[in-house]
Amino acid sequence: MAEKIDFFEGVKGHFESLETKIIEVPEWGLTGDKAIYSKPFNMSEKSKIFKGANESDLNVLIDVIITKSLTKDGEKMFTLEHKMPFKLKADTDVIAKVANAIMLSDSDISTLKKK
Repeated sequence: MAEKIDFFEGVKGHFESLETKIIEVPEWGLTGDKAIYSKPFNMSEKSKIFKGANESDLNVLIDVIITKSLTKDGEKMFTLEHKMPFKLKADTDVIAKVANAIMLSDSDISTLKKK
């Protein structure tokens, strides 16, 4: 009898091979060892962040940063307690830049740079 092939192995292997992004944000003093480290999203994380968000809901950008920003050691950089300060005390252009860097794949980023 032939061994059953696990077709999902390729899916899992690809996700495990995705690299952690290192995002420097000089405006926030997050460079070098203090840069943001961000692992790829899985579907569960994306669903949780985007649940109930509409096209004009910019809060989702803050949620992306809070959820996915890690230190070099893998510790969370921000908590839900930072959400209001992000809304009131952070530059919206930098929030958008950081959230986009976290959400877009490297191939998406290189495509944007070519345009």
